Amino acid sequence: TSLAWQFRGQLHLLTGFIAGFVCAFVLLLHIYDVRNGINCSTTISSSSSLVRSSAASMRFAQLQTKSQSESEWEWKAAPVRVLCMVLTCPEYVERYARHVHATWGRRCSKLVFVSSEDYEPLGVVQVVDPQVDSYHDLWNKTREGFRHVWQEYGEQYDWFLKADDDTYVIMENLHHMLSAYDANMPLYFGHQMRRYNVSYMSGGASYVLSREALRRFMKQAYGSNTICPEARKMGIEDFYMGICLQNVGVHLVDSTRAMTYDDKPKFFPLDIENYLYNGNETIPTWLREMSVSEVDTGINCCSNYSIAFHYTKPERMYLYEFLVYRLRVFGRKYVEQLPKRWTFSEILERFPLQNNSEILDLRQMSDKPDNF
Repeated sequence: TSLAWQFRGQLHLLTGFIAGFVCAFVLLLHIYDVRNGINCSTTISSSSSLVRSSAASMRFAQLQTKSQSESEWEWKAAPVRVLCMVLTCPEYVERYARHVHATWGRRCSKLVFVSSEDYEPLGVVQVVDPQVDSYHDLWNKTREGFRHVWQEYGEQYDWFLKADDDTYVIMENLHHMLSAYDANMPLYFGHQMRRYNVSYMSGGASYVLSREALRRFMKQAYGSNTICPEARKMGIEDFYMGICLQNVGVHLVDSTRAMTYDDKPKFFPLDIENYLYNGNETIPTWLREMSVSEVDTGINCCSNYSIAFHYTKPERMYLYEFLVYRLRVFGRKYVEQLPKRWTFSEILERFPLQNNSEILDLRQMSDKPDNF
């Protein structure tokens, strides 16, 4: 019995020793890092700091992402307010204008169709009489369309795009180009051409007027038949618009040279398909001869920031919608950059008025254009 008590006492002693050792070991784990010999309090503090740092980094990343997102939104919603004036006619309202309304026209700050008849479903506005709505009346329709736009919306928008109902426009790329310029400067953008020694922008490719350019057209040119052709049957409206704008000090900005890092055309008098094949003979001679910048063909013919294409059939408008806004190439990453902001002195140097029309009085023109 005494041996049993001795054994039981030794067992209690051993149990107490083991329990004490375990407690001491657990306590040491709170104080020391056994593997690294680093003060565990410091490790815990470092871990907490790391967690806080990671949380802060995550918050910063979220803020940075938010900031980038807001910055992108602010750029997209920046004061690049573009009113789109699209010329159409009763015959083509459903055939063409309806598809402009359903595709790229939705991205205009304001979309206005002008015609010889009102058409309420698309908001088409009558600006000329139905009896005078043909190709030969394009100048009248353009003049009166701009008059309507100026009277109704002149102070609400910064830029005014004139396009035909068979033109397709990538509005984001137009915003991108215009973001380098001030709408309070007298500017006029498009595909620059030259005829009768007069420079102008192709009407089919569409062209853009700054608010100041449109103001000068309406306030100084519209009512003066010595510096701007009066209303009459004239089909080449783009040519006459070029005369009017230059005679009131508006600078022509050829889209090919509109951005410092992109020297390729952005407005196209023909459908893009005409340009993409090397040696394509579908480029007419008149276009090559009248274009101020060289007309190239092949896959590198055109700007990556191309803006407008003429002679676009309705079904092709939807093709462009898919290719531009829906189709994605997996793994491709695009490096975007905003264009350099031009000062007016730089514009004066790069796009001087003296390189354009020097007509002071239309009645003194040595070579009279069509129907003048």
